[in-house]
Amino acid sequence: MNKTIDFFNKLTTIPRPSGHEEKINQYLINFAKEHSLEYFTDKTLNVVVKKKSNCGKNKTLILQAHQDMVCEKNNNTQIDFLKDKIKTKVEGDFLMAQDTTLGADNGVGLSMILSVLDDNTLKIPNLECVFTTREETTMLGAINLDCSTLNGKHLLSIDGTDEGKIEVSSAGMAVCEISKDFAKSLNKSNTRENQEELDLSNSSTIKLHLTGLRGGHSGTEINTDRQNAIKKMFEFLFELNYDFKILSIDGGGKSNAIPRECSCTVVAQNLDESWLKSKIDEFININKNVENDLKLTYEIINCLSKNKIGDCKKISNLNFLSLKDSKNLIEYINNYQNGVLVWDEKNKDFPIVSNNFANIKLENRKLNIIVSLRSSVKNLEEKYLNKIKMDAQNSAYSFKVTSSAPFFEKKENSYLQSLCVETYKDLYKTPAEVHGVHAGLEGGVFAQKIKDIDICVIAPNIYDCHSPMERVSLSSIDRVYKWLTRIVENF
Repeated sequence: MNKTIDFFNKLTTIPRPSGHEEKINQYLINFAKEHSLEYFTDKTLNVVVKKKSNCGKNKTLILQAHQDMVCEKNNNTQIDFLKDKIKTKVEGDFLMAQDTTLGADNGVGLSMILSVLDDNTLKIPNLECVFTTREETTMLGAINLDCSTLNGKHLLSIDGTDEGKIEVSSAGMAVCEISKDFAKSLNKSNTRENQEELDLSNSSTIKLHLTGLRGGHSGTEINTDRQNAIKKMFEFLFELNYDFKILSIDGGGKSNAIPRECSCTVVAQNLDESWLKSKIDEFININKNVENDLKLTYEIINCLSKNKIGDCKKISNLNFLSLKDSKNLIEYINNYQNGVLVWDEKNKDFPIVSNNFANIKLENRKLNIIVSLRSSVKNLEEKYLNKIKMDAQNSAYSFKVTSSAPFFEKKENSYLQSLCVETYKDLYKTPAEVHGVHAGLEGGVFAQKIKDIDICVIAPNIYDCHSPMERVSLSSIDRVYKWLTRIVENF
């Protein structure tokens, strides 16, 4: 009996951001206990549940999904992802959340595996069900998992996004942090240039908001026309070519999500508001054909004139960057290579290397940037990582790689690939596609830890992952669950 939706509805009530899987960990342990199944957990909160064959098969199949989810929300949405449940709704064939990510990635896959374990009518081989943690951030769960406890050599992961597409290779990913404490660098130098004296007469503090972009998964949707909110904001500032002094920036979210929103607060002298408005209208008209809902708005927080001495003193204490540092930062972000960097020579639509400018925060003169580089070719990954590092250092910013995950390659003469293809065709009279994916998958970690492992990834249709538009097809869940059980029973 397919209880996938019942299990998933339960998961939406259990907070499970990456790095905070304590509650979902306990839920999985309780599930194993209630079903009298062998299980173990570890310090990284991975859970492995084992169920013995009920039909005399000696083969062992590993089923795998991850416990955590990407927690993204629209700016005006009030939710504490550490405490609150995900509010869901159904529109036609789609299950979605209300102004937040849904967590179908990877909650639906996890729920399918629980449904398989719950169904005692299925004729199963030995099952080893692996539920990992922190997949959406560092893959630390898979990295720390003791795979010596696993006997299986075939791993079926339910962590894709497209029904009928069997993912048999993936990209690796390196997450990088670029930072600078401008206050410290200012204190170390007493040069006149760094002690820039500002005439604050006729100055305005202006907050710019760029919103309405679609965002999405920085692996599977990086090759589409979805724009990056941070890049678009700084493209606008660069093209204005105005002497802004940057006060604060807040843009983007998770390292594996294309940024949808960005805010930037600047100080400007003698600004003609009608000129700014005309430039904003021009920018929107140029970009609306790609991002229909793009909005760029502004608000003037305060205006200073020579007669407002008190206000001048107040703004002089604000931590804005110098004109030079502001120009350098605008130019650095505008010139940053974002999106697909290298395409597959055989498949012109498939990325080999991509870069996502994922997050930026500037507050109290402290700058922090997160970018993520994906690649399925090692030497190209090293080449572009070095370029990111050199460009950062040339701008006097610090650089470090905070986490990385390996890619995995297609296995030739794969039994599991053949089984997945045959069972889908038997069920739905149409062939499933075998292909690679530019997303990072835990298969890369398992391929390093289990020699000669055979890996395939399947999933129902999930759209707009890692964004508040995330939704999953209910009919596709039903079809893929039938496919999954057919694979399990024929293994």
